[in-house]
Amino acid sequence: MISVRTGCCLGDVVRTAAYGARLGEVVVAEAGGILLTLLAFGAIVASAAWLAWWMLEPINRVAGVLRVTTRFLLTDVVGLMILLQVGLAIIGRALSGSEVSGEEYAMYWVLIATFGILIAVLWAASVSVVSRAGIQNALRRIVVMVLLVPGTLTVMVALPALIVISIVVVAEWFVLPTHQRPREVLLVLMPLGCLVLALAAFGLRRLSYWALADSTHELGLAPLESAARE
Repeated sequence: MISVRTGCCLGDVVRTAAYGARLGEVVVAEAGGILLTLLAFGAIVASAAWLAWWMLEPINRVAGVLRVTTRFLLTDVVGLMILLQVGLAIIGRALSGSEVSGEEYAMYWVLIATFGILIAVLWAASVSVVSRAGIQNALRRIVVMVLLVPGTLTVMVALPALIVISIVVVAEWFVLPTHQRPREVLLVLMPLGCLVLALAAFGLRRLSYWALADSTHELGLAPLESAARE
C-alpha cells in the first residue's frame, strides 16, 4: 500500500514538473515574441524618422539657414485642392460599386472629415516648409505640396514596414513546413517592392534639390551639393 502511494506521488511530481517546464517554455516564447515585436517596431520608427530627415534634408537645411517667415501665395490653394481631390477620390472609390448601410455612410462622412483635417494639416506644414526655404516659384511650391511631402510620408512608413514584412516572409519560408509556407511569388514581390520604394526615396531627395533650384538657397544648398558630389 505504501509503495503504491509512493508511486502515485512520484507520478504526480513528474507530471507537475513536466507541466511547469512546458509552461516555462511557453512563457519564454511569448516573452521573446513580445521583445522581437518591440524591437521591430522600434526599428521601423527609427528608420522612418531617418528616411524623412534624409529625403527632406536639402529643404530643411536651407530653411534652417534662411528662416524666412511663412507666406501664403494664391497658387498654394491649387495644391490644397489637388490634395483634397485625391483624398476624396480614394475614399469614394472604396465605397463605389458596393451596397452600404446607414452606419457605413456615417463612417464615410467621419472618414471624410478626418481625412480633410489631415490634408489641411499636411498642406499647412508644406506651405511653411516652402516658405521658410525661400521657394517662390508657384510650380515648385505645388510639386512640394502634392508630391514631395505626401511622397515622403508614404515612403517613410511603407519602406521600413515592407522590409520587416519581407524578413518575416523569408523566415517563414525556411521555418514552416512546405504546406504552410508563403507563396513563392511573395519572395519576389517583397524585395521588388522594397527596391521600388528605395528608388522612390532617392527620387524624392533629388526632387528636394529641384524644388530649391530657383529659390534664394545659396547659403544652405552649396555645402549639400558639394557633399553629394563627394
